[in-house]
Amino acid sequence: MTEPSAIRPSTRSGPVHPAFPTRRAIVGGAAVAGVAWALTYRPTPDRPWTQLTGKAPWSPRDGTALLVHNDSLWVFGGSASNQILDVGDGWSSINGIDWRKEVDRAAWTPSGQSMSVTFAGRLWRMGGFVVQESQVLPIGEIWSSADGRTWTLATAAPAWRPRGGGALVVHNGRLWLLGGTRHPRNEGDQPALGDVWSTENGVDWTEVAANAPWKPRAFHSVIVHNGRLWVIGGGHWGKNPMFYRDVWSSLDGIKWTEHSSKGAWPGRIWATAASYKGLLWIMGGSIGPRGGSTNDTWYSNDGRDWYPYLAAKPWPPPRAAHSSIVFNDQLLVLAGSDGDYFNDVWGLKIERDEVFPGSSLTRAQKWLYMTFKP
Repeated sequence: MTEPSAIRPSTRSGPVHPAFPTRRAIVGGAAVAGVAWALTYRPTPDRPWTQLTGKAPWSPRDGTALLVHNDSLWVFGGSASNQILDVGDGWSSINGIDWRKEVDRAAWTPSGQSMSVTFAGRLWRMGGFVVQESQVLPIGEIWSSADGRTWTLATAAPAWRPRGGGALVVHNGRLWLLGGTRHPRNEGDQPALGDVWSTENGVDWTEVAANAPWKPRAFHSVIVHNGRLWVIGGGHWGKNPMFYRDVWSSLDGIKWTEHSSKGAWPGRIWATAASYKGLLWIMGGSIGPRGGSTNDTWYSNDGRDWYPYLAAKPWPPPRAAHSSIVFNDQLLVLAGSDGDYFNDVWGLKIERDEVFPGSSLTRAQKWLYMTFKP
């Protein structure tokens, strides 16, 4: 049998030259080198988050409302120490560092996982859960305030079903309510909801869609970005929790476009999202019973392709049910919980080209880093 030429001794006189690598060897070597590069690659860190304060004067909490009203930040309500009922106070700040208590115990019914928004020159608080005779029940009360101190009950029975964990957002001069759940653990005949409602005055509501094409959900993020409503993530909690990572948008709340059915980030509930520097952002949240909470940050230009924001210093520790908002050209994150409850405030101020460079290679490198990092 004739030996392969690659290993048969040469019969020619003179020096023996090694055979040139085959195409397979070249491709294989390049693949190994590429994987090794991906495993060891550390991209230039993005601009760090700055801790504005590690201990605000308001008590540690999660699920707190964070709004901008009359050129000031407002924090009110929220839950602490695993209590479903909220703390009921209200605070304001012009910089996120120095806070002033505006009300010690607001007039609204103590409730957990309510929904809040700034609309038509007033602060609004709606829905939530209360405990009655050892039962957790949803309410539909709508309260509003012009100054954050004096609160008025606008209606106790709006057209939409009582709920908590929904999302409120202002779009095209109207206030919108999307989704939520009838029970915080999605139990029994109290399921998550997939409806869409809107109002011009905060009291008289119109059902825009009884069943939107996105799956019924609660604890999701809804923002307005590029003139559209965006629904991001969410799901429900309970015996069989769900953690969605889809992204939808709509101009009118009726016709919806699915931009991503499986985002690059893990599915999550109790996350927070924002529109900042022309980009969509999603941050933190609970990513599953085993995964716990996270403090990762992702951004997207179109809702389809998402990239990690690899800050040199992220906001620690991981958390869910925190709050975020854009204020004074900064993206702010505060409060939340992960076993412990927090009352810190973090800010991120960037230029757009710092986080979304024109080089697709940079974005590919970040994707490889997140995919293959040890």
